[in-house]
Amino acid sequence: MNLRKLLLLTSLVLLICQFSFAQVAVRPDHTVAAKAIAANKSTGKPVQVVPTGTVVGKAQARPPIWLAKNLGAKQVVKPSALPSFCNHDFGSYYVFCPSGLQGAYQTSQILNANGGKGTVIAIVDAYAYSSAESNLAQFNSDMGLPACTTGNGCFTSVNLSPYDGSGSGWDLESMLDLESAHGMAPNAKIVYIQAYDSSYDGLGQAVDIAAKGCPASVYCASYGIASSPAADIVSNSWSGGEDSYYDFYFTQSKVLLFSSGDYGSWPSQGFVGYPCSATTVTCVGGTSLYVNGSLQRTSETGWAGSGGGCSDEEPIPSYQGLNGSGVCSPTRASPDVAAVADPDTGFATYISNPYYGTGYYLVGGTSLACPVTAGLVANIDTARVSFGKSKLTFLNTGVYAAAAGNYNYFLYDVTSGNNGYPAGFQFDLVTGLGNMTGKTLANRFFGLP
Repeated sequence: MNLRKLLLLTSLVLLICQFSFAQVAVRPDHTVAAKAIAANKSTGKPVQVVPTGTVVGKAQARPPIWLAKNLGAKQVVKPSALPSFCNHDFGSYYVFCPSGLQGAYQTSQILNANGGKGTVIAIVDAYAYSSAESNLAQFNSDMGLPACTTGNGCFTSVNLSPYDGSGSGWDLESMLDLESAHGMAPNAKIVYIQAYDSSYDGLGQAVDIAAKGCPASVYCASYGIASSPAADIVSNSWSGGEDSYYDFYFTQSKVLLFSSGDYGSWPSQGFVGYPCSATTVTCVGGTSLYVNGSLQRTSETGWAGSGGGCSDEEPIPSYQGLNGSGVCSPTRASPDVAAVADPDTGFATYISNPYYGTGYYLVGGTSLACPVTAGLVANIDTARVSFGKSKLTFLNTGVYAAAAGNYNYFLYDVTSGNNGYPAGFQFDLVTGLGNMTGKTLANRFFGLP
């Protein structure tokens, strides 16, 4: 047998093995939404939409998303105004809309960012959700954002799943991801990848397609996807137990962002979120974000639900250097950076289907922090290109180097809060290096290597 035939046979065996998951698919639970809505209504407190204990086994993921309030349908003071709940302090909770997060994280001050124009953000979630584009269209109309549709070339839907995810929690996750990423980078294009299921194989293959595009990804033909754009940034708001066997899916020459989890690092959690702990990805932790009436950040603290801690399987990456390497030696420390996640300082998310009704929910979790960071990176990428730089292909190397060189110039240090570990000076196991917007201007990041 010659070398070419041997390589072909090896590739076929690999594909067969990796697609064997389809025979034991993880099917969506359509009762999740109703249970979460009922629990939230009964207690008046934020609830996990998909409870931590519902995922059994290391090779499955769940969306770390919390439902805080039913905000109802759009309520306006006058025609063309934002919904009345937008960027409003209700005492026990605060509702962010896109303009509020843009103000707090200073995206308008990123020189030549132009809302992320020229970049592509991929959103990877599990199961099909056919109403995503129409839901996003209504959100954009209500929030005064540019349209993002298949027709204008902004939105691409890539469905890899035969299963409808409506009511499973992944539908609300999808809308949070799409709406917050678009809200942070309204001129970036979006590719919405709907993974076969919530297994690491299903989601991992979706990540490969998101990063490489079709037909470049080896998985495109098997799913029957002839063409889809390759993303610059891949946002993954899902997490599960550590299993470094699957690391090969997450070695891409693109910025891969993952949510750190939503149950903190208390002893009851029992594991560090994965794939967030993989050394080839950027792990995004969570904060509580506070602003003044001008939408300027007044403070940011570590959110109790933010995942983080020391990996059981992944070695210390060289890029962590003095920031993080001494915390978990000899294994990887996470998260790397952080953004708003606290459901009580959450994001107004629009959804319309029979399981949720039609209207807005206040939603949080590190499921929010991940796409918010994706939008921020899209703005930074556009700025970099305008100055003759290339787009980022791996965020961690530059961010850790920046922190070591001049921390306060690049990063906002989150020094209070606790997820089982205390937040503190510079790197910690709640918020990592902190928030990337720094104390003044995020456009400083266009100079990263």
